[in-house]
Amino acid sequence: MTLRADGGDLQRLSSGNAPLDAILGGGLPERSLSVIAGAPGVGKTVFALQLLFEFARQNKRAVFFTTLSEPSLKMLRYMQQFAFFDAELLNERVTFVDLGSALLDEGPQRALEVAKQYVEVNECDFVVIDSFKAVHDLLDTKGPLSRRLVYELAVWLAAWGATTLLVGEYDRDDIARLPEFAIADGIIRLASERHELTSFRQIEVLKMRGADYMTGLHFFEMGRGGLTFFPRVRAPDYRGNGLVMAAHERVTTGLVELDAMFGGGPLRASTTLVEGGTGTGKTLLGLLFLLAGIERGEPGVHLGLEETPDQLRGLGSTLGWDLVRAEASGQLRLSYTSPVELSTDRYLDQARQQVADLGARRVVLDGLSSLALSVPSERRFKELVYASTKHFRGSGATVYMTLELEEALGSGHLSGRAISSLADNVILLRHLEVKDRLERAVLVLKARGTAHDSGVRHFSIDARGPHIGGSFAEVRSALSGGSAPG
Repeated sequence: MTLRADGGDLQRLSSGNAPLDAILGGGLPERSLSVIAGAPGVGKTVFALQLLFEFARQNKRAVFFTTLSEPSLKMLRYMQQFAFFDAELLNERVTFVDLGSALLDEGPQRALEVAKQYVEVNECDFVVIDSFKAVHDLLDTKGPLSRRLVYELAVWLAAWGATTLLVGEYDRDDIARLPEFAIADGIIRLASERHELTSFRQIEVLKMRGADYMTGLHFFEMGRGGLTFFPRVRAPDYRGNGLVMAAHERVTTGLVELDAMFGGGPLRASTTLVEGGTGTGKTLLGLLFLLAGIERGEPGVHLGLEETPDQLRGLGSTLGWDLVRAEASGQLRLSYTSPVELSTDRYLDQARQQVADLGARRVVLDGLSSLALSVPSERRFKELVYASTKHFRGSGATVYMTLELEEALGSGHLSGRAISSLADNVILLRHLEVKDRLERAVLVLKARGTAHDSGVRHFSIDARGPHIGGSFAEVRSALSGGSAPG
Protein backbone atom coordinates (compact mmCIF):
# COMPACT_ATOMS: atom_id res chain seq x y z
CA MET A 1 0.00 0.00 0.00
CA THR A 2 1.37 3.43 -0.95
CA LEU A 3 1.30 6.24 1.63
CA ARG A 4 0.45 9.73 0.45
CA ALA A 5 0.00 13.13 2.03
CA ASP A 6 -3.53 14.53 1.95
CA GLY A 7 -2.67 18.20 2.51
CA GLY A 8 -5.07 20.73 3.96
CA ASP A 9 -6.64 20.81 7.39
CA LEU A 10 -7.06 17.73 9.54
CA GLN A 11 -10.62 16.49 9.08
CA ARG A 12 -12.65 15.57 12.14
CA LEU A 13 -15.57 13.25 12.75
CA SER A 14 -18.31 14.77 14.85
CA SER A 15 -19.39 12.53 17.71
CA GLY A 16 -22.94 13.89 17.39
CA ASN A 17 -22.53 15.27 20.89
CA ALA A 18 -21.56 18.95 21.04
CA PRO A 19 -20.11 18.85 24.59
CA LEU A 20 -17.96 15.81 23.70
CA ASP A 21 -16.79 17.47 20.48
CA ALA A 22 -15.77 20.50 22.54
CA ILE A 23 -13.79 18.30 24.94
CA LEU A 24 -12.07 16.56 22.00
CA GLY A 25 -11.22 19.84 20.31
CA GLY A 26 -13.71 19.53 17.47
CA GLY A 27 -14.33 15.80 17.21
CA LEU A 28 -12.30 12.68 16.57
CA PRO A 29 -9.56 13.21 13.93
CA GLU A 30 -10.09 11.11 10.81
CA ARG A 31 -7.65 8.24 10.26
CA SER A 32 -6.44 8.56 13.83
CA LEU A 33 -5.82 5.75 16.28
CA SER A 34 -7.01 6.45 19.82
CA VAL A 35 -6.89 4.37 22.98
CA ILE A 36 -9.87 4.37 25.35
CA ALA A 37 -8.54 3.44 28.78
CA GLY A 38 -10.21 2.84 32.12
CA ALA A 39 -11.17 0.38 34.81
CA PRO A 40 -13.99 -2.15 34.26
CA GLY A 41 -17.47 -0.67 34.48
CA VAL A 42 -16.66 2.99 33.79
CA GLY A 43 -18.41 3.01 30.38
CA LYS A 44 -15.64 2.35 27.84
CA THR A 45 -17.61 -0.11 25.72
CA VAL A 46 -20.78 2.02 25.77
CA PHE A 47 -18.66 5.01 24.73
CA ALA A 48 -17.20 3.10 21.78
CA LEU A 49 -20.60 1.74 20.73
CA GLN A 50 -22.19 5.18 20.89
CA LEU A 51 -19.51 6.52 18.54
CA LEU A 52 -19.84 3.45 16.32
CA PHE A 53 -23.56 4.00 15.68
CA GLU A 54 -23.14 7.76 15.30
CA PHE A 55 -20.49 7.34 12.61
CA ALA A 56 -22.62 4.67 10.93
CA ARG A 57 -25.42 7.24 10.73
CA GLN A 58 -22.88 9.45 8.95
CA ASN A 59 -22.59 6.72 6.27
CA LYS A 60 -19.38 5.26 7.64
CA ARG A 61 -18.85 1.51 7.50
CA ALA A 62 -18.14 0.53 11.09
CA VAL A 63 -16.91 -2.74 12.60
CA PHE A 64 -16.65 -3.73 16.25
CA PHE A 65 -14.14 -6.50 16.98
CA THR A 66 -14.58 -8.33 20.27
CA THR A 67 -11.67 -10.29 21.72
CA LEU A 68 -11.73 -12.04 25.08
CA SER A 69 -14.18 -9.70 26.78
CA GLU A 70 -17.93 -9.90 26.22
CA PRO A 71 -19.16 -12.17 23.38
CA SER A 72 -20.87 -10.36 20.52
CA LEU A 73 -24.29 -11.92 21.19
CA LYS A 74 -24.25 -10.87 24.84
CA MET A 75 -23.17 -7.37 23.89
CA LEU A 76 -25.94 -7.05 21.33
CA ARG A 77 -28.51 -8.11 23.91
CA TYR A 78 -27.54 -5.37 26.34
CA MET A 79 -26.81 -2.78 23.66
CA GLN A 80 -30.45 -2.79 22.54
CA GLN A 81 -31.37 -1.06 25.82
CA PHE A 82 -29.67 2.15 24.67
CA ALA A 83 -31.40 4.81 22.57
CA PHE A 84 -28.45 5.09 20.17
CA PHE A 85 -28.92 1.47 19.04
CA ASP A 86 -30.40 1.22 15.54
CA ALA A 87 -31.28 -2.27 14.32
CA GLU A 88 -31.58 -1.03 10.73
CA LEU A 89 -27.86 -0.24 10.69
CA LEU A 90 -26.83 -3.76 11.69
CA ASN A 91 -25.09 -5.67 8.92
CA GLU A 92 -25.62 -2.72 6.58
CA ARG A 93 -23.32 -0.17 8.21
CA VAL A 94 -22.48 -1.84 11.55
CA THR A 95 -21.00 -5.30 11.97
CA PHE A 96 -19.67 -7.25 14.93
CA VAL A 97 -16.84 -9.75 14.58
CA ASP A 98 -15.58 -12.05 17.35
CA LEU A 99 -11.80 -12.51 17.32
CA GLY A 100 -11.79 -14.66 20.45
CA SER A 101 -11.33 -18.02 18.70
CA ALA A 102 -8.53 -16.75 16.49
CA LEU A 103 -6.76 -15.26 19.52
CA LEU A 104 -6.91 -18.44 21.56
CA ASP A 105 -6.32 -20.95 18.74
CA GLU A 106 -3.84 -19.13 16.50
CA GLY A 107 -2.46 -16.28 18.61
CA PRO A 108 -2.59 -12.47 18.57
CA GLN A 109 -0.64 -12.02 15.33
CA ARG A 110 -3.08 -14.15 13.36
CA ALA A 111 -6.09 -12.46 15.04
CA LEU A 112 -4.87 -9.04 13.96
CA GLU A 113 -4.34 -10.32 10.42
CA VAL A 114 -7.95 -11.56 10.40
CA ALA A 115 -9.06 -8.08 11.53
CA LYS A 116 -7.03 -6.34 8.83
CA GLN A 117 -8.40 -8.63 6.13
CA TYR A 118 -11.97 -7.99 7.28
CA VAL A 119 -11.44 -4.21 7.26
CA GLU A 120 -9.99 -4.31 3.75
CA VAL A 121 -12.57 -6.64 2.23
CA ASN A 122 -15.51 -4.73 3.74
CA GLU A 123 -13.97 -1.28 3.19
CA CYS A 124 -14.46 -0.24 6.81
CA ASP A 125 -14.07 3.42 7.80
CA PHE A 126 -14.35 3.06 11.58
CA VAL A 127 -12.82 0.26 13.64
CA VAL A 128 -13.15 -0.67 17.31
CA ILE A 129 -11.17 -3.45 19.00
CA ASP A 130 -12.48 -4.26 22.49
CA SER A 131 -10.58 -5.29 24.48
CA PHE A 132 -7.22 -4.60 22.88
CA LYS A 133 -5.67 -5.07 26.32
CA ALA A 134 -6.61 -8.75 26.02
CA VAL A 135 -4.66 -8.92 22.75
CA HIS A 136 -1.70 -7.24 24.38
CA ASP A 137 -1.74 -9.62 27.36
CA LEU A 138 -1.27 -12.57 25.00
CA LEU A 139 1.74 -10.99 23.33
CA ASP A 140 5.35 -11.44 24.38
CA THR A 141 5.70 -8.08 26.14
CA LYS A 142 9.36 -8.71 26.94
CA GLY A 143 10.41 -8.59 23.31
CA PRO A 144 9.87 -6.28 20.34
CA LEU A 145 6.87 -8.26 19.04
CA SER A 146 4.25 -6.23 20.92
CA ARG A 147 5.47 -2.81 19.78
CA ARG A 148 6.01 -3.98 16.21
CA LEU A 149 2.52 -5.48 15.87
CA VAL A 150 0.85 -2.42 17.35
CA TYR A 151 2.92 -0.12 15.15
CA GLU A 152 2.15 -2.11 11.99
CA LEU A 153 -1.55 -2.17 12.84
CA ALA A 154 -1.63 1.61 13.44
CA VAL A 155 0.24 2.39 10.20
CA TRP A 156 -1.89 0.04 8.16
CA LEU A 157 -5.19 1.39 9.51
CA ALA A 158 -4.11 5.00 8.96
CA ALA A 159 -2.95 4.24 5.44
CA TRP A 160 -6.18 2.42 4.73
CA GLY A 161 -8.13 5.45 5.96
CA ALA A 162 -9.85 3.93 8.99
CA THR A 163 -10.41 5.78 12.26
CA THR A 164 -9.67 3.36 15.08
CA LEU A 165 -10.40 2.94 18.78
CA LEU A 166 -8.45 0.46 20.90
CA VAL A 167 -10.45 -0.14 24.08
CA GLY A 168 -8.99 -1.71 27.19
CA GLU A 169 -8.84 -1.99 30.97
CA TYR A 170 -5.66 0.02 31.24
CA ASP A 171 -4.45 1.68 34.44
CA ARG A 172 -2.10 4.64 34.84
CA ASP A 173 1.00 2.43 34.87
CA ASP A 174 -0.07 0.88 31.56
CA ILE A 175 -0.43 4.31 29.99
CA ALA A 176 3.16 5.12 30.91
CA ARG A 177 4.76 1.91 29.62
CA LEU A 178 2.74 0.09 26.95
CA PRO A 179 3.54 0.69 23.27
CA GLU A 180 -0.01 1.36 22.09
CA PHE A 181 -0.01 4.60 24.08
CA ALA A 182 3.25 5.82 22.57
CA ILE A 183 1.97 5.10 19.06
CA ALA A 184 -1.59 6.35 19.57
CA ASP A 185 -2.73 9.69 18.17
CA GLY A 186 -5.20 10.06 21.00
CA ILE A 187 -5.54 8.82 24.59
CA ILE A 188 -8.89 9.15 26.36
CA ARG A 189 -9.22 7.99 29.96
CA LEU A 190 -12.57 7.24 31.61
CA ALA A 191 -12.73 6.94 35.38
CA SER A 192 -15.07 6.90 38.35
CA GLU A 193 -14.23 8.87 41.48
CA ARG A 194 -15.91 8.52 44.85
CA HIS A 195 -16.88 11.63 46.81
CA GLU A 196 -18.16 10.59 50.23
CA LEU A 197 -21.22 8.40 49.49
CA THR A 198 -21.52 9.21 45.79
CA SER A 199 -19.47 8.49 42.68
CA PHE A 200 -18.89 10.69 39.64
CA ARG A 201 -17.79 9.51 36.21
CA GLN A 202 -15.00 11.51 34.61
CA ILE A 203 -13.40 11.77 31.18
CA GLU A 204 -9.93 13.15 30.47
CA VAL A 205 -8.19 13.61 27.14
CA LEU A 206 -4.52 12.93 27.82
CA LYS A 207 -3.43 13.23 24.20
CA MET A 208 -5.01 14.18 20.86
CA ARG A 209 -2.60 15.03 18.08
CA GLY A 210 -3.48 18.11 16.06
CA ALA A 211 -6.37 19.10 18.33
CA ASP A 212 -6.89 21.99 20.71
CA TYR A 213 -8.68 19.76 23.19
CA MET A 214 -9.94 20.73 26.64
CA THR A 215 -7.43 19.61 29.23
CA GLY A 216 -8.27 18.35 32.71
CA LEU A 217 -11.15 16.35 34.08
CA HIS A 218 -14.67 16.61 32.70
CA PHE A 219 -17.79 14.75 33.72
CA PHE A 220 -20.30 12.37 32.19
CA GLU A 221 -23.28 10.27 33.14
CA MET A 222 -24.52 7.03 31.69
CA GLY A 223 -28.19 6.40 31.02
CA ARG A 224 -30.54 5.02 28.42
CA GLY A 225 -29.36 7.65 25.96
CA GLY A 226 -25.78 6.50 26.38
CA LEU A 227 -23.11 8.80 27.77
CA THR A 228 -24.00 12.44 28.39
CA PHE A 229 -21.02 14.77 28.79
CA PHE A 230 -20.58 17.93 30.84
CA PRO A 231 -17.37 19.84 30.17
CA ARG A 232 -15.77 21.25 33.30
CA VAL A 233 -17.11 24.73 33.95
CA ARG A 234 -14.42 27.22 32.99
CA ALA A 235 -14.42 30.97 32.64
CA PRO A 236 -15.11 32.13 29.07
CA ASP A 237 -12.32 33.61 26.99
CA TYR A 238 -12.27 37.37 27.46
CA ARG A 239 -12.67 39.21 24.18
CA GLY A 240 -13.92 42.53 25.52
CA ASN A 241 -17.56 41.78 24.68
CA GLY A 242 -20.43 41.93 27.11
CA LEU A 243 -18.34 41.56 30.27
CA VAL A 244 -17.75 45.28 30.84
CA MET A 245 -20.33 47.02 33.03
CA ALA A 246 -21.65 50.21 31.47
CA ALA A 247 -21.57 52.99 34.06
CA HIS A 248 -24.50 54.78 32.42
CA GLU A 249 -26.82 51.73 32.36
CA ARG A 250 -28.40 50.53 35.56
CA VAL A 251 -31.05 47.99 36.46
CA THR A 252 -33.67 48.22 39.16
CA THR A 253 -33.72 45.86 42.12
CA GLY A 254 -37.49 46.25 42.45
CA LEU A 255 -37.12 48.45 45.53
CA VAL A 256 -36.75 52.19 44.98
CA GLU A 257 -34.94 52.61 48.30
CA LEU A 258 -32.43 49.86 47.50
CA ASP A 259 -31.83 51.37 44.07
CA ALA A 260 -31.06 54.66 45.80
CA MET A 261 -28.55 52.93 48.07
CA PHE A 262 -26.77 51.83 44.88
CA GLY A 263 -26.82 55.36 43.48
CA GLY A 264 -29.53 54.49 40.98
CA GLY A 265 -29.41 50.69 40.94
CA PRO A 266 -26.77 48.02 40.24
CA LEU A 267 -24.92 48.32 36.96
CA ARG A 268 -26.08 46.30 33.99
CA ALA A 269 -24.23 42.96 33.65
CA SER A 270 -22.98 43.14 37.23
CA THR A 271 -23.04 40.37 39.83
CA THR A 272 -24.70 40.95 43.19
CA LEU A 273 -24.21 38.67 46.19
CA VAL A 274 -26.97 38.78 48.81
CA GLU A 275 -25.67 37.44 52.12
CA GLY A 276 -27.66 36.84 55.26
CA GLY A 277 -28.83 34.45 57.90
CA THR A 278 -31.86 32.21 57.59
CA GLY A 279 -35.14 34.11 57.29
CA THR A 280 -33.61 37.47 56.48
CA GLY A 281 -35.28 37.71 53.02
CA LYS A 282 -32.59 36.66 50.54
CA THR A 283 -34.93 34.63 48.33
CA LEU A 284 -37.56 37.39 48.36
CA LEU A 285 -35.04 39.94 47.10
CA GLY A 286 -34.11 37.56 44.29
CA LEU A 287 -37.72 37.02 43.21
CA LEU A 288 -38.44 40.75 43.37
CA PHE A 289 -35.38 41.39 41.20
CA LEU A 290 -36.71 38.95 38.57
CA LEU A 291 -40.25 40.36 38.61
CA ALA A 292 -38.94 43.90 38.26
CA GLY A 293 -37.09 42.80 35.16
CA ILE A 294 -40.11 41.08 33.67
CA GLU A 295 -42.10 44.32 34.03
CA ARG A 296 -39.44 45.89 31.78
CA GLY A 297 -39.44 43.07 29.23
CA GLU A 298 -36.34 41.32 30.60
CA PRO A 299 -36.79 37.52 30.91
CA GLY A 300 -35.38 35.89 34.03
CA VAL A 301 -34.32 32.50 35.36
CA HIS A 302 -34.44 31.44 39.00
CA LEU A 303 -31.98 28.64 39.67
CA GLY A 304 -33.00 27.19 43.03
CA LEU A 305 -31.31 24.61 45.22
CA GLU A 306 -33.51 24.95 48.28
CA GLU A 307 -37.13 25.96 47.53
CA THR A 308 -38.98 24.07 44.82
CA PRO A 309 -40.96 25.92 42.12
CA ASP A 310 -44.20 25.05 43.94
CA GLN A 311 -42.83 26.53 47.15
CA LEU A 312 -41.81 29.70 45.32
CA ARG A 313 -45.21 29.98 43.63
CA GLY A 314 -46.89 29.59 47.02
CA LEU A 315 -44.61 32.19 48.57
CA GLY A 316 -45.31 34.58 45.70
CA SER A 317 -49.07 34.16 45.98
CA THR A 318 -49.03 35.17 49.67
CA LEU A 319 -47.43 38.46 48.60
CA GLY A 320 -49.66 39.05 45.58
CA TRP A 321 -46.94 38.08 43.10
CA ASP A 322 -48.32 36.02 40.21
CA LEU A 323 -45.33 33.83 39.33
CA VAL A 324 -47.55 31.39 37.43
CA ARG A 325 -48.62 34.13 35.03
CA ALA A 326 -45.02 35.21 34.53
CA GLU A 327 -44.07 31.60 33.73
CA ALA A 328 -46.97 31.21 31.31
CA SER A 329 -45.85 34.32 29.45
CA GLY A 330 -42.47 32.70 28.82
CA GLN A 331 -40.67 35.48 30.69
CA LEU A 332 -39.86 33.53 33.86
CA ARG A 333 -38.36 30.10 34.39
CA LEU A 334 -38.25 28.50 37.83
CA SER A 335 -35.68 25.73 37.92
CA TYR A 336 -35.01 23.47 40.90
CA THR A 337 -32.28 20.90 41.49
CA SER A 338 -31.95 18.89 44.66
CA PRO A 339 -28.59 19.47 46.34
CA VAL A 340 -28.49 15.80 47.37
CA GLU A 341 -25.92 13.96 45.20
CA LEU A 342 -25.60 17.04 43.02
CA SER A 343 -23.06 17.05 40.20
CA THR A 344 -22.04 20.70 40.24
CA ASP A 345 -20.53 20.83 36.76
CA ARG A 346 -23.62 19.20 35.25
CA TYR A 347 -25.86 21.57 37.20
CA LEU A 348 -24.04 24.70 36.09
CA ASP A 349 -23.74 23.48 32.51
CA GLN A 350 -27.51 22.92 32.38
CA ALA A 351 -28.06 26.30 34.08
CA ARG A 352 -26.07 28.01 31.34
CA GLN A 353 -28.19 26.22 28.75
CA GLN A 354 -31.44 27.36 30.39
CA VAL A 355 -30.23 30.94 30.46
CA ALA A 356 -29.30 30.72 26.78
CA ASP A 357 -32.59 29.03 25.78
CA LEU A 358 -34.72 31.72 27.45
CA GLY A 359 -32.47 34.59 26.42
CA ALA A 360 -32.49 35.61 30.07
CA ARG A 361 -31.41 39.13 30.99
CA ARG A 362 -31.62 38.41 34.72
CA VAL A 363 -30.43 35.33 36.60
CA VAL A 364 -30.84 34.43 40.26
CA LEU A 365 -28.64 31.65 41.64
CA ASP A 366 -30.42 30.97 44.91
CA GLY A 367 -28.55 28.79 47.38
CA LEU A 368 -24.77 28.90 47.03
CA SER A 369 -24.48 27.28 50.46
CA SER A 370 -26.28 24.19 49.18
CA LEU A 371 -24.20 24.19 46.01
CA ALA A 372 -21.04 24.18 48.13
CA LEU A 373 -22.07 20.89 49.75
CA SER A 374 -21.29 19.02 46.53
CA VAL A 375 -17.91 20.65 45.88
CA PRO A 376 -14.87 18.88 47.35
CA SER A 377 -12.77 21.98 47.98
CA GLU A 378 -13.08 25.68 48.74
CA ARG A 379 -10.94 26.52 45.74
CA ARG A 380 -13.11 24.54 43.32
CA PHE A 381 -16.24 26.16 44.74
CA LYS A 382 -14.83 29.62 44.08
CA GLU A 383 -13.79 28.57 40.55
CA LEU A 384 -17.32 27.33 39.78
CA VAL A 385 -18.96 30.50 41.09
CA TYR A 386 -16.51 32.71 39.21
CA ALA A 387 -16.82 30.84 35.92
CA SER A 388 -20.61 30.59 36.08
CA THR A 389 -21.15 34.29 36.75
CA LYS A 390 -18.79 35.18 33.90
CA HIS A 391 -20.78 32.96 31.53
CA PHE A 392 -24.10 34.45 32.65
CA ARG A 393 -22.78 37.99 32.29
CA GLY A 394 -21.21 37.14 28.95
CA SER A 395 -24.71 36.34 27.67
CA GLY A 396 -25.84 39.82 28.74
CA ALA A 397 -27.49 38.83 32.01
CA THR A 398 -27.35 40.65 35.34
CA VAL A 399 -26.82 38.17 38.17
CA TYR A 400 -28.07 37.83 41.74
CA MET A 401 -26.66 35.15 44.03
CA THR A 402 -27.71 34.28 47.57
CA LEU A 403 -25.51 32.86 50.30
CA GLU A 404 -26.61 31.89 53.78
CA LEU A 405 -24.38 33.03 56.62
CA GLU A 406 -24.08 31.44 60.02
CA GLU A 407 -25.63 34.15 62.07
CA ALA A 408 -25.79 34.38 65.85
CA LEU A 409 -27.28 37.32 67.69
CA GLY A 410 -24.49 39.60 68.79
CA SER A 411 -22.01 38.35 66.21
CA GLY A 412 -21.74 38.10 62.45
CA HIS A 413 -19.58 37.51 59.41
CA LEU A 414 -18.75 39.82 56.56
CA SER A 415 -18.66 36.99 54.06
CA GLY A 416 -19.32 33.28 53.84
CA ARG A 417 -16.93 30.93 52.03
CA ALA A 418 -14.75 33.87 50.91
CA ILE A 419 -16.61 34.57 47.67
CA SER A 420 -17.69 38.17 48.23
CA SER A 421 -14.56 39.24 46.35
CA LEU A 422 -15.99 37.55 43.24
CA ALA A 423 -19.08 39.77 43.24
CA ASP A 424 -19.34 43.34 42.01
CA ASN A 425 -21.90 44.17 44.67
CA VAL A 426 -22.59 42.76 48.13
CA ILE A 427 -25.84 43.23 50.05
CA LEU A 428 -25.85 42.13 53.68
CA LEU A 429 -29.12 41.23 55.41
CA ARG A 430 -28.99 40.87 59.19
CA HIS A 431 -31.03 40.32 62.28
CA LEU A 432 -30.28 43.02 64.86
CA GLU A 433 -31.06 43.25 68.54
CA VAL A 434 -32.40 46.75 69.09
CA LYS A 435 -33.13 47.30 72.75
CA ASP A 436 -35.81 44.73 73.60
CA ARG A 437 -36.79 43.67 70.08
CA LEU A 438 -35.40 41.87 67.03
CA GLU A 439 -35.17 43.83 63.78
CA ARG A 440 -34.07 43.14 60.22
CA ALA A 441 -31.48 45.40 58.60
CA VAL A 442 -30.01 45.85 55.12
CA LEU A 443 -26.58 47.20 54.26
CA VAL A 444 -24.81 47.64 50.91
CA LEU A 445 -21.28 46.54 51.75
CA LYS A 446 -19.88 46.93 48.26
CA ALA A 447 -20.86 48.41 44.90
CA ARG A 448 -18.06 48.21 42.37
CA GLY A 449 -17.78 51.11 39.95
CA THR A 450 -20.34 53.32 41.62
CA ALA A 451 -20.76 55.43 44.75
CA HIS A 452 -23.16 53.84 47.22
CA ASP A 453 -24.89 54.55 50.49
CA SER A 454 -23.23 52.50 53.23
CA GLY A 455 -25.83 53.27 55.88
CA VAL A 456 -27.69 50.57 57.81
CA ARG A 457 -31.40 50.68 56.95
CA HIS A 458 -34.51 49.11 58.38
CA PHE A 459 -35.64 46.10 56.35
CA SER A 460 -39.08 44.62 56.86
CA ILE A 461 -41.35 42.06 55.19
CA ASP A 462 -45.13 42.24 55.28
CA ALA A 463 -48.06 40.97 53.21
CA ARG A 464 -46.97 43.12 50.26
CA GLY A 465 -43.34 42.01 50.29
CA PRO A 466 -40.05 43.53 51.43
CA HIS A 467 -39.61 47.20 52.35
CA ILE A 468 -36.67 49.43 53.23
CA GLY A 469 -37.03 52.18 55.80
CA GLY A 470 -34.82 54.75 57.43
CA SER A 471 -31.51 54.44 59.21
CA PHE A 472 -30.95 52.78 62.58
CA ALA A 473 -30.01 55.78 64.71
CA GLU A 474 -29.44 53.61 67.76
CA VAL A 475 -27.34 50.88 66.13
CA ARG A 476 -23.70 50.73 67.29
CA SER A 477 -22.52 47.97 64.92
CA ALA A 478 -24.61 46.36 62.22
CA LEU A 479 -21.96 43.71 61.70
CA SER A 480 -21.81 42.63 65.31
CA GLY A 481 -25.54 42.96 65.75
CA GLY A 482 -25.37 45.16 68.84
CA SER A 483 -27.09 48.43 69.66
CA ALA A 484 -26.09 51.53 71.50
CA PRO A 485 -26.73 51.63 75.23
CA GLY A 486 -30.26 52.73 76.06
